[in-house]
Amino acid sequence: MASKKKSDKKSSDWFDELDAELEEKTEETFRNLGERESRMAELNRQFIKDFWRIWIRFEKLNVHFSMKPDYSSFAHFKEFPEEWDFRDDFDFSGVRTIKLMDKTQDEGRTGDTLMLDYYSQDEDLFLGMFFEFCEGETYYKYSGWKRIFARYEIAKYKFPISEKKVDKIHEKLKGIIKTWYESHLKRDRDIIIDHIKDNFDKVEEYPE
Repeated sequence: MASKKKSDKKSSDWFDELDAELEEKTEETFRNLGERESRMAELNRQFIKDFWRIWIRFEKLNVHFSMKPDYSSFAHFKEFPEEWDFRDDFDFSGVRTIKLMDKTQDEGRTGDTLMLDYYSQDEDLFLGMFFEFCEGETYYKYSGWKRIFARYEIAKYKFPISEKKVDKIHEKLKGIIKTWYESHLKRDRDIIIDHIKDNFDKVEEYPE
């Protein structure tokens, strides 16, 4: 009987130790997730503001962009589009993609897109900045003609993103926007397309 009690105590000690380790792991995971969501909310608040200011600048040139997330979801306007505040009920931490898509129909610009995207790779979280555009059309036997889009990588940073890396994103963003704006001023899409092709790597092609 004494032997059984000793065995029960040993088993209990083993599980108590495991239980403590699992509890510690749970707390650590929730803490890390909380810190990550807080940082994502902070970054998204900044980048959504940046993209909306870009939207306004191009709108003054009568160039129309669509934006994701939609401005009606994150902004409360006093006077559209320049006098606004963030909505209190918008979930900044839940945003995984921020993008501006050119809606201009001439020169094949429709679909030219600047994008910030969170994605996982080898169990790590990254924030990438990409530029996408249509390179042409291809005929598919069973689905007909489809536009072929190319995605070029402008920047890629592992999460969490430091303020120095945010500054680097802004520098790259400035170069893209200046070139994109110039291409619209001169009504020459090749200016932005050539800039992207000459300076960045293509990472994906897909039909749409």
